Amino acid sequence: MRIVTTDNLDRAAPFREPWDRLAGCCTFRSWDWLEAWWNHYVQPSPECTALIVLAYQEEEEDSLAAVLPAYVEHSTARGRVLRLMGDGEVCSDHLGLLAAGEERCAASRAIAEALLEHGAEWDVADFRAVSAEDSATQELSNALAKAGCRVAVSGGPNTWAIDLPETWEQFLAMQSKSHRKQLRRSERSFAAAEDAHWELVDNSTAYDEVWPVMVDLHQRRRQSLGEPGCFASPRYAAFHADISKRLLQSGKLRLSTTVLDGRPVAAEYHFGDGATTYAYQGGLEPAAESKGPGQLSLMVAIMHAITEGHTTFDLLRGDESYKPHWRAAPRATNNIEIVPPRSSAILRYRAWTSLRSTKRWLSGASSKAPADRPVHGTAATGGSPAC
Repeated sequence: MRIVTTDNLDRAAPFREPWDRLAGCCTFRSWDWLEAWWNHYVQPSPECTALIVLAYQEEEEDSLAAVLPAYVEHSTARGRVLRLMGDGEVCSDHLGLLAAGEERCAASRAIAEALLEHGAEWDVADFRAVSAEDSATQELSNALAKAGCRVAVSGGPNTWAIDLPETWEQFLAMQSKSHRKQLRRSERSFAAAEDAHWELVDNSTAYDEVWPVMVDLHQRRRQSLGEPGCFASPRYAAFHADISKRLLQSGKLRLSTTVLDGRPVAAEYHFGDGATTYAYQGGLEPAAESKGPGQLSLMVAIMHAITEGHTTFDLLRGDESYKPHWRAAPRATNNIEIVPPRSSAILRYRAWTSLRSTKRWLSGASSKAPADRPVHGTAATGGSPAC
């Protein structure tokens, strides 16, 4: 493997297409998502520096075999923390080392060696909510452990996904008897109602009309619950205004509204990538909550995903009670902390973990590392996203 390490994301831009192939039809790993995230969250910050490692097949210099999209955040308490690009406020799921195929093992080992060569540039790696099924990232952490790094793995928050059947009738058959009755009743009522329809954005004109509606519904719903709403964050709002337009251009945006009595009462902000729909964000009209717009909106979104031939409806991170109600199954994640074999890094990590344990003890928390809680996902039973 030939390894190239860069602190400039633009230098990886020529490899956008192979990068996306390695991302495996996962929006959160794609070049567009991570570049937009970098531009809105990291590039303006002097506390962060990119550390992107690219691995090429030696015999084919133009063949990208793996990418570790990472950055170093400078922290007073923890020192230089190596993180995965896309983490933090936007709560990107399924992040990790991008590698696939026969080259995965060799690429993981080569990138591990490169990270150790740059070991003086980071004091701890903190990879959050990495899928327990992510073999490439697991192999990277194993390679680092074999090279002398200290690796601590703790359980992260579950992600939840529905395995979609081929038809809506088959999907209904998967549901409990009571839920199936509810869905059939909602389906009939929606079909019979006047001035009721579901709209999916498929052009820039419709986007310009629907995007502010979705943001407004989300904000008003969360504010009705005494919360600020995700889009109260200027960076969050700017990032999603950017990435949603990119996804529209690439055909991956699934932005929709559910209209009752001639006005939008719910909105969904999803992504369609490969054979998966990612249910990321949404909102609803608080005054219409008695009509169950959240359940209705999610129901129609699942119908559409089935008609697209999607096999997975990914409800993402968080253990909200509505998810198993729709027959979603939990998928485990891990939080991975890696300390390079340097005495200063080890001492700093020990001090940090001791301080963290003390704070938890004083607050009455258990010694077990807490899982990150979700900031996205459409909570259908309450008719609102977790944000």
